[in-house]
Amino acid sequence: MPSEQADFVVIGGGPAGASAALTLRRHAPGRRVVLVEAGRHDRAKPGEVLPAVAQGLLRQLGIWELFLAASFVESRAVVSAWADETPQERPSIFSAQGTGWQLDRARFDRLLVEAAAAAGVDVRLGCTVRSATREGQGWWLELADGDIVAGAVIWAAGRSWKLARSFGATLKVHAHLAAYTRFFDRAPGDCRMVIEARPEGWWYSADLPGDGRVVACLTDPDLGSNLRDPKSWYRALAATKVIAPLLPDGARETSASVKSAGTATIDPAAGERWLAAGDCLFAADPLSSRGIVHALRSGILAAYAASDMIEGRDELARRRYKMIAAQGYSDYVPALAAYYAAAARWDTLFWQRRRSPVEARAATQERAMGISSMGERSNETRHPGL
Repeated sequence: MPSEQADFVVIGGGPAGASAALTLRRHAPGRRVVLVEAGRHDRAKPGEVLPAVAQGLLRQLGIWELFLAASFVESRAVVSAWADETPQERPSIFSAQGTGWQLDRARFDRLLVEAAAAAGVDVRLGCTVRSATREGQGWWLELADGDIVAGAVIWAAGRSWKLARSFGATLKVHAHLAAYTRFFDRAPGDCRMVIEARPEGWWYSADLPGDGRVVACLTDPDLGSNLRDPKSWYRALAATKVIAPLLPDGARETSASVKSAGTATIDPAAGERWLAAGDCLFAADPLSSRGIVHALRSGILAAYAASDMIEGRDELARRRYKMIAAQGYSDYVPALAAYYAAAARWDTLFWQRRRSPVEARAATQERAMGISSMGERSNETRHPGL
């Protein structure tokens, strides 16, 4: 027999999992909620801008004051060299929603998990779920340190889909993308996120606490395999126009990582007494800027649906949740295509793959007539690849 039972078990302690756990405690305070997280939020993570629209979600979770007290740095602007090589700056002060924040992701994730623990969630860090098996109306979860039976499970393990088969779900990869990231200290910034389109893909950089900085190149895995080599990565960085100058001579690399960053969805989004949330439900291209807002919102929605499930409204909860997930993906696809289309000056393989079929055919016809998609002669190389 298992050693313990819980009404809800949340797998994953990122923004989606933590927001789900917090919502369950507020919505169903009499229920036992356990959150298990394989990591400890003690490693460097790429910095992200949290848009001002997230304020409503943080208030809904009851952590707005905690968030303000953490004194995250306001994001002053986003600078992009995208449609052309001239950097364009979009100051946050002119946003209709107001100023966002430049997050230290590890510290933000810890804040959410600590808030969940303070709200009465049984939080277990450094705890891995090895398997999930149907048990009566719920799920039997084998953990690294014991077993637990859950009335319902919210699966919010980020870009880790190891339990897909256990839940009877299928991972659908819609587009591949990899982030070749390096972290630095001694590289003070000015609270701006910088994005630059290049022949091989696109780069971004953002400030981190303590004069830290993250710099990443995002491209397809088959095109960027050489970027695992430091010399190749730094050679590609040197060719950038606005990213390279952000690293002063005294900057020191502290760590590096290579992670998947493409578009993927799970099907179905929900099943018998389980739901997926956050990146586990729908992992989006970072260019879409869905990120943390999507994670927080999906965690909240998953909590309400999971509560409906154990209250006997399983079918209705699954149907509604699937509809919401499908609509989110449907809205995302054309929006992402529009973002990439704005950088159509490049005619390299990375950008060709991101053209719509109509755009791709038009470009092929133009090349056949001896004219490039930029209106220049095809034998003129405007932006040589690396």
